[in-house]
Amino acid sequence: MDQQATYYITQPLRILSIGLLLLVTSNSFAASDFPLPENHQTIYDVTKYGTVVGEITNNFQYHDQQINFTSEAIATGFAALLYKETIAETSQLYWPGDDTIKSPQQTSYTLQHTKKTKKDQKISFNWPTMNHVDISSSYKNKSVTLTAEKNVWSRQLLPILMSSYLLKNDKTTGDSLLTIDKNELENYAFTIVSHDSIDFDGKTQPCLKFKITSQGSNRFTYVWLAKSFDYLPLRIEQYKDDELNVSMTLKQYKRLK
Repeated sequence: MDQQATYYITQPLRILSIGLLLLVTSNSFAASDFPLPENHQTIYDVTKYGTVVGEITNNFQYHDQQINFTSEAIATGFAALLYKETIAETSQLYWPGDDTIKSPQQTSYTLQHTKKTKKDQKISFNWPTMNHVDISSSYKNKSVTLTAEKNVWSRQLLPILMSSYLLKNDKTTGDSLLTIDKNELENYAFTIVSHDSIDFDGKTQPCLKFKITSQGSNRFTYVWLAKSFDYLPLRIEQYKDDELNVSMTLKQYKRLK
C-alpha cells in the first residue's frame, strides 16, 4: 500500500476514533453537566476510493470514577496483505460524576504502532488545580512540557466531546476545543452544517451534520450524528482540498457491561 493510502487508513482513527453512545437518560453514568455513554463497543468500516481498506474498533468503559476509551485500527481485505500493522489509541480520564470538578479530567493518552514505533505518542496530564493542567508529551523521541488554564484533550476524544455538547443542549450549533497532538496544542472547531439523514439499521435515520476544522489546515471532516442513536456518528467523511479522501461507516454497535 502506498504511503497516502496508509495515511488515510490510520488518520480517521486519530481524528475521529468514534464510539460515542452518550446518553442523557437517568442511567447515564455521569452528572448532567457532562453526559457520558453507557459502556459500549462500535466498529466502523474505513473506505478509500470506494473500497473498504480498514476497520476501526472502539471500546468505551466507565468504572470506579475512571473513563477508558480505546481505539484499534487494522487493514482489511487486499490492504491487509500490504499493510500489516495495528494502531491503537487509549485515552484515560478521571470523572467522579459529582460537583468536585465540572468535567472529566484527562490523565493520559497513548498512541502505539506495532511496527512504526517512531510515530508512537505518550502524553500525561497533571491537574494541580481545577483550572490548570501541566502536560508532558513525547513524540518521535522528543519531549515537551506544556501548561494551560483550560481543559486540554487528546484529539481522539473530539467526537465524545461534541456529543456531550449536543446531549446537554441539542440546539448547539458549534464550539471550539483545545487538543494536543504531536507535542503541539491545537484548536478544533465544529459547526453545524445541516439537518440530514442516513440509511442505517434498515431505517432512514435523521442526523445533524457537522463540519470539523482546524485553523490553517487544508483538511476538514464532516460527521453525521444521529439523535435516535444518542448522537452516535453514523458516517464520517474526511476531505483534503475539498476532495473526499476517506470515509468511515458504522457497521456494528453493542453495549458492554
